Amino acid sequence: MIRHTTNRFDLPALGYGMGLRAKHYPHVLEHRPEVDFFEVISENFIQSSGRPRRILSEVRERYPVIMHGVSMSIGTADPLNSEYLHKLKKLTEWLNPIWVSDHVCWTGVAHKNSHDLLPVPYTEEALAHLVGRIREVQDYLERPLILENPSTYLEFTDSTMPEWEFIARMAEEADCGLLLDINNVYVTCFNHRLNPKVWLDAMPMDRVVQIHLAGHCNKGTHIVDTHDGQVIEEVWALYRYVASRYPGIATMIEWDERIPEFDALLAETHKARDMAQSDAPLPKLPDFTVDAPRRIANAPAPLNARQELMQEAILAGARRDTRPGEWIHPKPGFSPAEQLYVYIGGYRARLFDIVNMDYPALRHYLGDEKTDALLRGFVDTVPSTYYDVSRYSGEFPPYLKQHAEGFAHDLCRLETAISLLFNAPDSDALDNPDVEGMDPDMLMESVLQPRAALELMRFDHPVNAYYQAYLDGKTLEETQEKACYLAVFRHDEVIWRLELEPAEYRLLALLFAGQEVGEALEVLLEEGVMTEDALLGALSGWFARWLRNHLLARPEMAVRQAA
Repeated sequence: MIRHTTNRFDLPALGYGMGLRAKHYPHVLEHRPEVDFFEVISENFIQSSGRPRRILSEVRERYPVIMHGVSMSIGTADPLNSEYLHKLKKLTEWLNPIWVSDHVCWTGVAHKNSHDLLPVPYTEEALAHLVGRIREVQDYLERPLILENPSTYLEFTDSTMPEWEFIARMAEEADCGLLLDINNVYVTCFNHRLNPKVWLDAMPMDRVVQIHLAGHCNKGTHIVDTHDGQVIEEVWALYRYVASRYPGIATMIEWDERIPEFDALLAETHKARDMAQSDAPLPKLPDFTVDAPRRIANAPAPLNARQELMQEAILAGARRDTRPGEWIHPKPGFSPAEQLYVYIGGYRARLFDIVNMDYPALRHYLGDEKTDALLRGFVDTVPSTYYDVSRYSGEFPPYLKQHAEGFAHDLCRLETAISLLFNAPDSDALDNPDVEGMDPDMLMESVLQPRAALELMRFDHPVNAYYQAYLDGKTLEETQEKACYLAVFRHDEVIWRLELEPAEYRLLALLFAGQEVGEALEVLLEEGVMTEDALLGALSGWFARWLRNHLLARPEMAVRQAA
């Protein structure tokens, strides 16, 4: 049910919702649970088509949907990523979400990406920069942008105002909305020894469109915002404080790691509703304030210089001392170096886990010790340049080629293709009715193109047989040099691997390069691949197999007159 508005943007108070995650797709579609709204991660659908878009289409027919992004990097000193914004706008035009949100942060500079929500220095320069960027994005998207306060693990010495003042001024000057993440307020205040009530009281609540609640991991000296458990009681206390003074703000639970069964997440959502509507006396609020001297820099560093230094520190890790004590506030029991290491270690762990998921057969072949060493070396030396972290695995095969033998490299290439094709855009398949009535001359003059989600691959080793044996739980020791030809493609939301004959592979390679069928056959004859009779005899069988296995694209088929 869409409730009355509580904010100056006339955006509806949606009630109590949750993040939509792949694990819960079947439950949501089958049971239609009583949830007021769902929030989706924008990046999960910007690059993908097929099943993710189909499911999202079904969900939006039944529930209000909002979009929440992690890759806009609106605080970066770099130009905004035009490719990302273009795809984001296309997604919003298709989905028509109730609103679109992201974070007050930056993710990288100089065409690199940390895939983390990095803190901005709270300076006048950074504020003016961010305000200008927000206006630019709002004009481009043609809708208000809702920005979330981040969890942070360090404070810059050249910040000239507290975070709450920076965010409040940003919202007013840019005329944007706010997503108040109460868990992030708790985490940030704990890490920087601040008072969460002071933070919350400083917010312009008429700009708060949504509230996030989540779990975290307390490390003793600091807290990491992990979204991997239930909301703790002190965060609930802060939520009750806000909800009692400003009722009706759309509230949702984030749970992104160690995701439980749907009913456990639904129980947290119902708890948020009950907490907001409770008449019980408000509990005591946490206060982490520590009276400690705060080092202030003589003059703020330029924004680009500060971001370049922090990114270099994250990417270099232990290889370089960036003197964190000179630009990060010390905290009791939490030194500048320790604060910085939260980002350094988090960057490596995040990319390691993401890449590791894509190579189970390679791990089976190389063993855990060697695979772990290769992945650590890769993450430590090859930075990501993508806003979509799933594309980072595409850089692993070139790295592995320099550090492992040929069979491992071929196996890596195969698993990389399988991974990337899951989210690749696709096209409709050419089918038998599309070619009915085509005579041999028409076929010779045809230009045949591959499905968009297809990769034609040649290997020096029989990696497809090894990969299949791995999937079947069998042992296959055959790793000698023996060429293998594959079409790897997605159809009906499943990745398929079709072994090809050498001449068939060569013909498809020529066709997919844009040659007409007749021209491609002439090349094969000149190369002596097969005799003319054998080639023409094989062609009809190959063409039927290509149609049967949905290798060819319908929209890209064209018939040209011979010159």
